[in-house]
Amino acid sequence: MNRDYSYNRLQLLYACLVILLSPALRLVPVRSAELAGRSAWLAVPAALPVLLIYALFLCRFTESRGAGEGADAIVRRCLGGRPGNAVLLVTALWLMVYCAFILRSGAERMITTIYNDASPAVFVVTMAVLALAAALSSEQAIMRTAKLVAPLMMMVLLLVLVSAVQDIKSENLLPLTSFEVLCSLKGAAVTVDVTVLPMYLTLFLGDERSSPDGHFRSYAIWLAGITLLLFTMELCVVGSFGAALTAELSHPFFALVRTLVLFRSLERIEALVVSLWVFSDFILVAVCISAAQRILRGCMGKRCNYAGEKMLDMRNGRWIIWLCCAFAAAFALVFAPDLESMELWSETIIPYANLIFAFVLLPAVYIIGKARRKI
Repeated sequence: MNRDYSYNRLQLLYACLVILLSPALRLVPVRSAELAGRSAWLAVPAALPVLLIYALFLCRFTESRGAGEGADAIVRRCLGGRPGNAVLLVTALWLMVYCAFILRSGAERMITTIYNDASPAVFVVTMAVLALAAALSSEQAIMRTAKLVAPLMMMVLLLVLVSAVQDIKSENLLPLTSFEVLCSLKGAAVTVDVTVLPMYLTLFLGDERSSPDGHFRSYAIWLAGITLLLFTMELCVVGSFGAALTAELSHPFFALVRTLVLFRSLERIEALVVSLWVFSDFILVAVCISAAQRILRGCMGKRCNYAGEKMLDMRNGRWIIWLCCAFAAAFALVFAPDLESMELWSETIIPYANLIFAFVLLPAVYIIGKARRKI
């Protein structure tokens, strides 16, 4: 009897939430403050209309997806064999590079907040091995893990935000000039950048149970909740530190955690909170490896849906999973040798590459597919 390894839309959105938290906490407060100044707290709701439009596009893009298919099958159908495979190879490379960036940035976060004298190699290799074990299993297992850890992460995040509300200073937020309000639109690009990533990334996984009705509605509800969460976080961070100081801090959210005293006795909880965010990195890295290896195996004509294979089973191109993980880990150790290089990748290369992929490459594939009447 064959076991069902598919997952449902709710599990997918839980995974999107966990994936989002890692780049959102790292980038949204500091980059929004840099771009929007004192109106940074308005940047998150300003991004919601764009995100809803993008969610509608993704629903249209994947409405022709068959059972067990990922977005890679749609790309191949839209562009044809060789052009489709060429685009998918670029996609797989992007996913592995982003995976390497997450491995390295997660290691840097642990070093700068807790383990000041540690080597990034320890954290990179450990996370890569854990993510490899997850990628060798089913995508359903990754989704279920995300569903298990999401409530815990949300509980801790909400506890921190509720505790931080009392430290908000109104003079850090108001009054705003009309020019400052307009600047919030610049800051909205950061929220758009980090939010579209899990939305399209998870579509390159297969085995989602077919349920064509209500996909946009589920995305809309998820985006409304994410907007409220990030808006509250931005309000607490900018309201507590001010826009100028927030823009100078490397990890403003975790700096906020460091200042909190819970229940008048519990101090210095940042080690607990930072360690908890390892789960977000873990799910993100595992999804990137799973999506990249699925794309590469599909390009080779191999069956890429998990069918209960053992961890060391190398048939049907499963050795590619090991190769993707090894590439990501090796690249993570060499691509940013100093802090300046890491900032360049974090603030320029990765965000622009993500926006180009989300808003240029995928829409172009969709337009070509419509013109060729393939979707």
